[in-house]
Amino acid sequence: MRVRHPLLTGGIIAIAAAALVACGSSAPSASAPAQPSDTTVDVAYVPASLFAPLYVAMSKGYFTQRHIDVHLTTVAAGQDAIALAASNKVQAVLAGFSAGMFNGINSGLDVKVVGSMAGEPSGQAADGLVVSSQMAGTVKTPADLRGKKIGVSGGPGAAGGYLLAEALAPYHLTLKDVTPVNLPLPEQAAALKSGGVAAALMSSPFLSDAVSSGTGKLIASAQPGTSVTGVIYGDAFAKSPAAQPFFDALAQGAQDLQGAQAKATPNLEIEAKAIGQKLSVLQQQPADVFDPRLAPPVATLDSMQQVFQQAGLLNYSTPLPSSRYVDNTYSANVPKT
Repeated sequence: MRVRHPLLTGGIIAIAAAALVACGSSAPSASAPAQPSDTTVDVAYVPASLFAPLYVAMSKGYFTQRHIDVHLTTVAAGQDAIALAASNKVQAVLAGFSAGMFNGINSGLDVKVVGSMAGEPSGQAADGLVVSSQMAGTVKTPADLRGKKIGVSGGPGAAGGYLLAEALAPYHLTLKDVTPVNLPLPEQAAALKSGGVAAALMSSPFLSDAVSSGTGKLIASAQPGTSVTGVIYGDAFAKSPAAQPFFDALAQGAQDLQGAQAKATPNLEIEAKAIGQKLSVLQQQPADVFDPRLAPPVATLDSMQQVFQQAGLLNYSTPLPSSRYVDNTYSANVPKT
């Protein structure tokens, strides 16, 4: 599906200067400089509230102000678009990080993580491990899930697989000690009810719905501040003049979502329209946290690589240095507010 945002229709604006008449004679006409043409940027993204800065920046005209015309292409998972970014078929990807991303970079795909997106809030879980109500009597902690099936959107090599590994780690379990099952978020509650899985790594609003309805019980939450989603550039776009202005617009969107503004009705209305979600649902779920400069989550990315390697999900044995998959230039150059 290809979506063009109605607010981002640029073009060259020609301004004709009027002839000046002085002392009965005509002065030479002068034309004002033409405005620069808009640069088209194709963005592959997963339609979720995790990427709210994109929607806010589009709705409020932050890309238009920088002469950028954004075209959106939806994808099911970030790893589906990594090769597209490397070949410049799309210029940027907003999605979750994955084992597929690391494998692609190791195999020569020229892409880098240039920014972060939503981080885990504190006080209320946005992502967490939920055990089915039928199993709640015997599964008290993640330690009791050894050998059991656990639903994860995207499977063990996705961002959710990493969050599952982090939930298991304090109990001396790894992904190899359980059976992760690729289960889309909308299908997880039904699988918990039917006994298809013992537990699921869930995200809001599915997590809060499962807990409030009695379908499951939350037994572990993701660590506050953890960001497993972000912005990925292909090399060709990274070298283009539009790379920094595009990032600046995203960061301006993130700055509009700081503190209480993350739950402000006008911003939530923008998100609801962008992802086809009810406003009431977004009002009830925890507010995502965004770094105001959208700095890449280097420590989390390093940890993800280690977890995926330990789980046997990477096709290489020597860890890649972070310089191979991270570029913090753009976040460092975001104008100070």
